[in-house]
Amino acid sequence: MRGLGVISLVALLLSWFALDDITTDNATAFPLEYSLLVLTGIWFAALGGWLLSGRKVAAGVVSFAAVALGVTAFWSLPHHYQPFSMVNYLGCVPLVWFVGLTVWLLAGRRRSTAA
Repeated sequence: MRGLGVISLVALLLSWFALDDITTDNATAFPLEYSLLVLTGIWFAALGGWLLSGRKVAAGVVSFAAVALGVTAFWSLPHHYQPFSMVNYLGCVPLVWFVGLTVWLLAGRRRSTAA
């Protein structure tokens, strides 16, 4: 679980930097940043699938819902310090969820193989 937590932490940091760049830079296109956001969404959707397969149904379902909310919220990000819409502010909910999930994964213990 800790390995998944480390990968999730890196994904969160990359997505935060991508969001910061998209919303504060005055460039006209952000192909790398949007690609990072897509890859992060794929990672967290895969993590949701892993949680479901490990019988952590609530965490898996909430992870899928958070990815869907993130896609919706960040579909039209404002550029160069333009104001956020209320939908964009909802994008903070998935970030908070995945920060918590990442902390949970990083703090996870290995299962004992002794019976």
